[in-house]
Amino acid sequence: MSNQDLQFTWRNSEQLRGDLVEGVTALKAEPGSTDIAMSGSISVVRQLIAAGLLDELHLLIHPIAVRKGERLCDEGESPVPLRLVSSQAFTTGVLYCVYAPAETAGSATYDDAKEHLPHSEPG
Repeated sequence: MSNQDLQFTWRNSEQLRGDLVEGVTALKAEPGSTDIAMSGSISVVRQLIAAGLLDELHLLIHPIAVRKGERLCDEGESPVPLRLVSSQAFTTGVLYCVYAPAETAGSATYDDAKEHLPHSEPG
């Protein structure tokens, strides 16, 4: 999605013009449409999540706390329940996670998750 004229070197690529949500909705409704992959900015991902158009969210999580930058979701936005579809850890420490929308948010709390953490013995 861009308002600039772009040249594509990838096979089966096209530029969406106009409203992002309308464009993606139309693409998904085309007969015989298969996978639509998009590398997007945070603003694109936010719009697709808000419109319920994201079937999968692929994230690369790097082992560094940068302490600045934009969040995937803004403060005050409604929570979007997700379920983990797959994950892979690379030797670099990067995690590749694929999430899909979940029917409902899980009811587990941090205290529930703590039970699965390794316990250290008092020394």
